[in-house]
Amino acid sequence: MESVLRIDRISKVFKIGFIPKKVTALDQISLEVNRGEIFGLLGPNGAGKTTTIKCILGLIYADSGKIELMGDPIPSVRAQARIGFLTENPYVYDFLTGREYLMFAASLYGYDAARCRNKADELLSMFHIEEAAERPLRKYSKGMLQRIGLAQALVNDPEFLILDEPMSGLDPLGRKEVRDLMIALKNKGKTILFSSHILSDAELVCDQVAILVNGKLETIGKLQTLIRTVEGYEVTLRNVTDGDLSDISHELITSSETESLLKINSLEALQSLIAKSRAGKFEIESIIPQRQTLEDLYLKQIK
Repeated sequence: MESVLRIDRISKVFKIGFIPKKVTALDQISLEVNRGEIFGLLGPNGAGKTTTIKCILGLIYADSGKIELMGDPIPSVRAQARIGFLTENPYVYDFLTGREYLMFAASLYGYDAARCRNKADELLSMFHIEEAAERPLRKYSKGMLQRIGLAQALVNDPEFLILDEPMSGLDPLGRKEVRDLMIALKNKGKTILFSSHILSDAELVCDQVAILVNGKLETIGKLQTLIRTVEGYEVTLRNVTDGDLSDISHELITSSETESLLKINSLEALQSLIAKSRAGKFEIESIIPQRQTLEDLYLKQIK
């Protein structure tokens, strides 16, 4: 697959305090983002996610290692012209209206006045904020500011979109809208790198994820590969007695007069249960595999 972003063993150390103390923000980070995928950069606050993004954008420079964006080494004006970026806390000009702000952003790419207005109208409609188009940005809510920030990140129709905590401060409906937009952009061939600590959102949209902890890359890979492990089975039985299960390792979750819900931890125990059911001891109503979630994987890495 074609690589849009390649990071090769970058490290970054900051000096903090009156008597400078070295703090390692990134330690030998390597990852690759392929064209047309959504890549999630996950980790707790202070893990190094924003520092990684700043290095990609050329806002700060890694102390060692290499970064290639669109095939060009960073910094590259040509590559940066083909990306869109949303910072974690978007800064806007309070006294501009939503339309004026987007027209200003479009003008930075050399668009003429008519094209700036058309692009602003298109993005205001995409993010459902047409009614607030003439309202000063200082009167926008947190969620609306996040939407206008996302809109400006798309003003140049970028091939590669970099989003730093794009769902921060949004309500459930707003987060769903952002997720839907990310999937729609992916379906149009766009590539997206985003950082987040909202794991449920990442699990719904990501093709690949990387988990950073204290500046180190703990886990990286395709999401479905990382969380496909089956960790047990929930089984609902009808007309079962305690004696039927005496030789099968299980955990009773709940029971009623006719049904019992069990947790079975091994495939061997499940096979024994199925064999007894076939022999007419009881009925199996359902078997639900319990797979590792992204949250399970994440918590194992940060502990």
